[in-house]
Amino acid sequence: GESAIAMCAAGTMPGALKLLWQPSQGGYHMEYGYSCMGYEVAGAMGLKLACPEREVICFVGDGSYMMANAELATAVMRRIPFTVVLTDNRGYGCINRLQTMGCGGEPFNNMYVDCNVEVQPEIDYVAHAASMGAYAVKASGTDALEAEIVAARERNIPTVIVIETIAKDFPGTGLQTTAGSHGFFWDVAVPQVSAREKQRARYADYITQITRQTGMN
Repeated sequence: GESAIAMCAAGTMPGALKLLWQPSQGGYHMEYGYSCMGYEVAGAMGLKLACPEREVICFVGDGSYMMANAELATAVMRRIPFTVVLTDNRGYGCINRLQTMGCGGEPFNNMYVDCNVEVQPEIDYVAHAASMGAYAVKASGTDALEAEIVAARERNIPTVIVIETIAKDFPGTGLQTTAGSHGFFWDVAVPQVSAREKQRARYADYITQITRQTGMN
C-alpha cells in the first residue's frame, strides 16, 4: 500500500529492498550504519508508535530474530500492530556467503549444518512468536506470503509470517541471492595473502571490482 513502511537492518535484505522496494515518501526505514542484527523487531514497534496510521512491514532473518525478539511481547501487551516477515534459511546465510564463501573460504560455523553440534536444531518460529501472543503463521510460498500480509492489516497485534528461504545461489534455477546476482558489488575485503588458490583467485576478482568501482565513482 501507499502508506506502507518497509524496514530492515541486517543481512541480504537491505540490498534486496534497495533494489526491489519502490516506497512512497517516507516508506523505507533501514539501519545501514552498522548492520545491527536484532534491531528489526524493536525498530518496527518504534516505527508503529511514531506513525500509528502507517502499515509497518519488518523483514528479518532467523539469525537476527534469534538475537532479539522480546518486543513482540511488549507490542502484544500494548496492542501495537505491525507485520514481521521472518525468512528462515537455517543460520547466518548472508554472513556465510559474504565473509566465508565470498572471500574464498569454506563454510564454517554460520549455517547450522556446518556447526559442531550434536543435533541439528529444529526451531519452530511460529510456535515461538505465538507463545508471546503474536499472531503467527508459516507461509508455504510467495502467494501465501502476500495473502498473509494483507490479512495482517486487520489485526491489532503483531503478525509474524515465517517463510523458508534459500541460503545460497542455485545456478540455472533463477533462485539467487542478492549479492553478486543482480549486477552490483558488495565490498567485503578479501585476504591479500593465502596459500589457497581459491582465495587468491577471489582476491584478484576483488581488486578488479574495487578498480571498477573507483573508476565509476
